[in-house]
Amino acid sequence: MRMKFSKTLTCAVFITGAMLFATQSVADPFTITSQLIGDPRPENPDNLIVDVTITGDTTSATTYWTVDINSPMHPDVKLDAFFFNLNVDASDVSFSNLDPSTWSVASPATNAAGSGGADFDFEADSSNPAINVTNSQDLTFEATLLSGFWNVDLFLNAKESESNDDWLGTFQLGAHLQSLTADYRRSDSGFAAGYYEGGGEPIPEPVTMLLFGTGLVGLSGLRLRKKQ
Repeated sequence: MRMKFSKTLTCAVFITGAMLFATQSVADPFTITSQLIGDPRPENPDNLIVDVTITGDTTSATTYWTVDINSPMHPDVKLDAFFFNLNVDASDVSFSNLDPSTWSVASPATNAAGSGGADFDFEADSSNPAINVTNSQDLTFEATLLSGFWNVDLFLNAKESESNDDWLGTFQLGAHLQSLTADYRRSDSGFAAGYYEGGGEPIPEPVTMLLFGTGLVGLSGLRLRKKQ
């Protein structure tokens, strides 16, 4: 009886330890969003909207970006350049798989077009102005850390760029847009700006849930043998 009890106890301790080890490596998916909107200066176009979505998890070195122009009031809108900051050194991140393929990301981005002199860490633009991002064509790319994994603080704690124009203030992301619908007092180009928002909740992987359940079964068996 003592030997059986000892084996059961050893098994339960082993399973519980494995369960705790697996929990430490649980993926923590996150989604960061930002809605860039046109600046409020009266001489600039309004109804400018650019939606940015970034997905990743805390056990991965790669995040996936989508820049989606959503400005139906400007049917001919084109993205001239996309600007953003990250709470990482520019030398610690690389960018790949850009679509359209003529786009690329460079650093730093000083005096961003249309921003009132704001400086950013990164700028995405196209080597071929004829191929651009529009209401119907998103810009997508991947950002990969050369060491370590992504987490939400690397976005939410990114620096704020500051415009020389008091109307604009500060922002973490920006977009210079062209070919806008203009009237008698508005330009045919403009700047939209915004901040990172969002985060995520830990989602246990299937193996973690299996180990958790197995650990509970082992502990239940231990209690039964104690009663016997």
